[in-house]
Amino acid sequence: MQTFEIKTSQLLLNLPTEKDLVDFLAQINSTDEYSKNLFNIPYPFLKENAEKWLQNCAQGIESGETIRFAIREKEVGKLIGTIGLHLNKEHQKAELGYWLGKNFWRKGYLTEALKAVLEFGFKELNLNKIYATHFLFNPNSGKVMLKAGMKFEGVQKQEYLQHGEFLDVNRYSLLKQDFKL
Repeated sequence: MQTFEIKTSQLLLNLPTEKDLVDFLAQINSTDEYSKNLFNIPYPFLKENAEKWLQNCAQGIESGETIRFAIREKEVGKLIGTIGLHLNKEHQKAELGYWLGKNFWRKGYLTEALKAVLEFGFKELNLNKIYATHFLFNPNSGKVMLKAGMKFEGVQKQEYLQHGEFLDVNRYSLLKQDFKL
């Protein structure tokens, strides 16, 4: 399996491992907000769910369909969140998804991770477009996308069925030609 690693000033992004499952479960179960904002994240998130998630991470790398990075504070090395690209090779684009442990919000970590993954996507994977969405009730996610250089594309009406309700999302994107370090 190919290894991926990105270093930023504060963070280390690399592939999640089995050693990360304890930290993953602690972070993802610290609040039910993750279940509200992310797909396929039940609350509480059980050990079996985490093991399946880790298996999906490995399978995504092997198939070339997804690359999920563990987000770690460089000095500590423990998993504090994840960020990933879901690739559409035919159209040279990817959907970006992420979450960060609540104790690590408002430290600039997510913006830093997002910028690093955008650069990776454009330079290493030769993508033309990277996009992401957030539910309307989570405007802070959109603020992070804007800080990372993404542009607001618009509202997608009733785009996702989440917990039995069709929800609108805001969509942001960045094109390779508009990417700046």
